[in-house]
Amino acid sequence: MFFFILLPKILKQHEMIMKRFSLILGMVLTTVFASCSLDEEYDTTEDSSKMSTTSLLVQSITATSERGATVVTDQYTYNGTKLVKITSTDGREVVYTYGGDLIIRKDFYLNNVLNSKEFFEYSRQGQLLKYRRENASGTTTYNAVYTNNSDGTVIVKGYSGSSTSPSSQIVNRKVFTAGIRVNKIENYTVQNGTTVTEVLNYSYDSKNSPFKNITGFDKLAYYDITANPNYNNVQSVTSGSAVVESAQYVYNGANYPLSADKGSVTFDYVY
Repeated sequence: MFFFILLPKILKQHEMIMKRFSLILGMVLTTVFASCSLDEEYDTTEDSSKMSTTSLLVQSITATSERGATVVTDQYTYNGTKLVKITSTDGREVVYTYGGDLIIRKDFYLNNVLNSKEFFEYSRQGQLLKYRRENASGTTTYNAVYTNNSDGTVIVKGYSGSSTSPSSQIVNRKVFTAGIRVNKIENYTVQNGTTVTEVLNYSYDSKNSPFKNITGFDKLAYYDITANPNYNNVQSVTSGSAVVESAQYVYNGANYPLSADKGSVTFDYVY
């Protein structure tokens, strides 16, 4: 449960809608171009001895837009540490399917009507290899192939529809990882016959992500156009000298966020 890729306009808008719709992070509702301070605040009023940093699971996330104009709460349901579904007060629901400890499918509903489906394939080592998105009728609208390199980088090639031909390619990027954290993403597009590279750099705090203990989330850190924080919390995303996103956090005694302020949207977490 971040960011803005230089892709064709239609893909970009669709991906951003799907990202919010999936509710994985509850961390992106609008473009945030802010330069707010990254100073961290701490709330130590809770007794950390009563909290297990290895077992906390986020139970709900409430997103409040600037001046409280919109308030949406996502409720998380589990089977052990496996996520069963996320239900939102605005009528959205995401249902998760596991194969062992890996998330292999997500079904998206709006007002109890199936909207779309996502499918994931992995290597024997648990590395993401393929991703496919279908509409409600089962037609593939997008698919991606991931090449995991020995140096820890991942090449992502995404295609419109079910084809993987060069003519249908709409995504080309390279993900730089350190463990399960994404440190940098390079997005490549061709403009007027010239390849243009956009670089996004990510910085993190040293605290616990609300999604840290959800089984299988660490395998999906870069499956879509954003970096999904599965261990620590993203403090800033920069593109050149521009701040794409920044955040201020308040933590509980176990060093999990109680709230995140992203300027135009704030998020409140319950465990």
